[in-house]
Amino acid sequence: MVPNLFLLIYTASDYAFSNNSLIYKHDNKEIQKALIWTVLIAIALTFDLLTTLTGLVSVTIYTAILIGLTFLKSRSNKKGWYISSELINLGLALVFTIPLAGWISSHSYLQPPFVNYLLGLTIASVVFTDLFRRFGYIPIKSGDSDGSFERILLFIFVMALQWWYVSFTLIGMIVYRFIRYRKFSKMWLISPAVGIGFSLLWLLLMRSNLI
Repeated sequence: MVPNLFLLIYTASDYAFSNNSLIYKHDNKEIQKALIWTVLIAIALTFDLLTTLTGLVSVTIYTAILIGLTFLKSRSNKKGWYISSELINLGLALVFTIPLAGWISSHSYLQPPFVNYLLGLTIASVVFTDLFRRFGYIPIKSGDSDGSFERILLFIFVMALQWWYVSFTLIGMIVYRFIRYRKFSKMWLISPAVGIGFSLLWLLLMRSNLI
């Protein structure tokens, strides 16, 4: 199992603690938040690796490149550039991950299954929120707190194979949305469908040791 630690640093810093879509609009506040969280999360997830030369050099270089790519994102707000930029970040994470996979697995206090679990949880919640913003399903400034929370619960329960809790989550979120919003939205269907579908895929990938 590959410890996707570098990809977790990227997704957590750029999606969980800042609005990634606003970075593409050159929102200075969001850029500053992303830069700060990139450094803080990199330190938090790799503090034990920083005591070694290999860890210090690799994490420092990766963090510096992420900072540069964050500024580069504001080059264009078009969907094509958005996709290309995110693929560049994915490729960068893999470039650092694959050669160091064995070393990270034996030196990091975060074991590969837990790292990949956290990565899946991050993607299911905040990364999909950003995709929904970019493709017009929710407003670009929306925090999507309801949807993110729903997908977090669904991810946890699907990964634990707790189907009754999956059912309770779906029913509970429908009731909650009806009480709060009254007016039906297509996101009532899209969010849980994405949450369950992605969680099942991630469960399969982790059990097959493909990630």
